[in-house]
Amino acid sequence: MEEDKNKPVKVEPPPAPPPTVYDRDKEEDEEDERSRRSEMPFLDHLEELRRRILWCLGSIFVGIVIGFYLNSQYDLLQILVEPVSPYLEGGKLQILKPTEGFMIALKLSLGFGLLLASPLIIYHIWAFVAPALLRKERRVIFPLLFASIFMFILGAVMAYFITLPIGMAFFSKFQFASTEFRLAAGAYLDMALKMVLITGIVFELPIAILMLARLGIISPEFMRSKRRQAIIAIMILCMMVTPPDPGSMILVGVPMIFLYELSVWIAYVVAHKREKA
Repeated sequence: MEEDKNKPVKVEPPPAPPPTVYDRDKEEDEEDERSRRSEMPFLDHLEELRRRILWCLGSIFVGIVIGFYLNSQYDLLQILVEPVSPYLEGGKLQILKPTEGFMIALKLSLGFGLLLASPLIIYHIWAFVAPALLRKERRVIFPLLFASIFMFILGAVMAYFITLPIGMAFFSKFQFASTEFRLAAGAYLDMALKMVLITGIVFELPIAILMLARLGIISPEFMRSKRRQAIIAIMILCMMVTPPDPGSMILVGVPMIFLYELSVWIAYVVAHKREKA
């Protein structure tokens, strides 16, 4: 019994505390630094870039071929004409030049090709850029890619269903006894594509602000201090992409100002979370 009393007692070490957010970030930064030290040489980067560009160009070419086929079978231009057809003579656009029909088919096929190839293009851009980013940067940017696609579609839908019909209704009212309202197909296609594209890009503003705020590049204080300049820039942009009537500019400008205010709020929420962390 005395030998048992004198026997040293084995003391278990206390359990290690769970890793904190700071520890995890430090480990991730060290891992990113190790991966950057072992990254591929410059010439290998160029080779990878060339390969991915060829994949993107090939997918666009396939999309253009498919677009040419679908345009010959189903008249893709009718999709863009549909929202403004009540304001056109017989619901149709006018071909004024011998080559205009071919150029319209080419533009539609190119647009359709870019749309069809856009998922593959986004993937290759991300696959090329992602290895150069820190892990925390990848966690921020990757989910926002899907949100940016949704916001672009939302802006394009707004331009298609709201801005285009209102603009055409405004222009169709300016008719005189000596004139007849007819619209050239090429002119309308350029206007419609520009309006849809720019409105879709503008709707990316909250996503861009969220990304910059998460990365610590922009602050809500900066955005609040530049609010007046931002509103002026928004109204100038509205005059460039919408018909020159107050109704259309207000209809597009108000959502854009709302998006800017939403972006300020998003930047504030993100900055608040960063301070807590």
